[in-house]
Amino acid sequence: QINPHFLYNTLDSISWMCEQGKNKDAVVMVNALAQLFRISISKGHELIPIRSEVQHAKSYLQIQSVRYKDQFSYRFEVDESCLDYLCNKITLQPIIENAIYHGINGLVDEGEIIIRIESRGDDILATVEDNGVGMEPEQIEAIFRRSDTKSGIGIKNVNDRLKIWFGDAYGITIESEPDCGTRVMVRMPKKQKE
Repeated sequence: QINPHFLYNTLDSISWMCEQGKNKDAVVMVNALAQLFRISISKGHELIPIRSEVQHAKSYLQIQSVRYKDQFSYRFEVDESCLDYLCNKITLQPIIENAIYHGINGLVDEGEIIIRIESRGDDILATVEDNGVGMEPEQIEAIFRRSDTKSGIGIKNVNDRLKIWFGDAYGITIESEPDCGTRVMVRMPKKQKE
């Protein structure tokens, strides 16, 4: 589920760091890539603890922040009480990828991505918000029709998996305006390990 293009670019970055003597940076990248693979290729585990999903998203952002030097910053605001509930594997990363490639990448100023995970009654709300270029309503509709991206898993795919696992009351909502950024909200139930 990790796309070859992303992998080649990451390995090129690591190679360049090694050639430049930036060994500590290279170690950080290798560890982040290993963590990313560990979760991505874990067979038979469609539902994982939110704690693992957050770590997967952090690993992805570590890699991308090195590749897109100084183009964006990111932060996590995570309600600790949510970390042991289960979510679909690879829920946040495709949304973050979309924020980087389609929201932040076209900015002149530094972009910012905020990932929030909070408790909402019997549900959990995960939000990925960016200050990027934003979208028209037609672009939002197109996202829910497009099932593949550079990474292989699109937002539509994530939304479909949420609905299959948890029902139609759950899934993704997108709020956006041109030049005002985008907010992608993922609603899921508080599901515990059985």
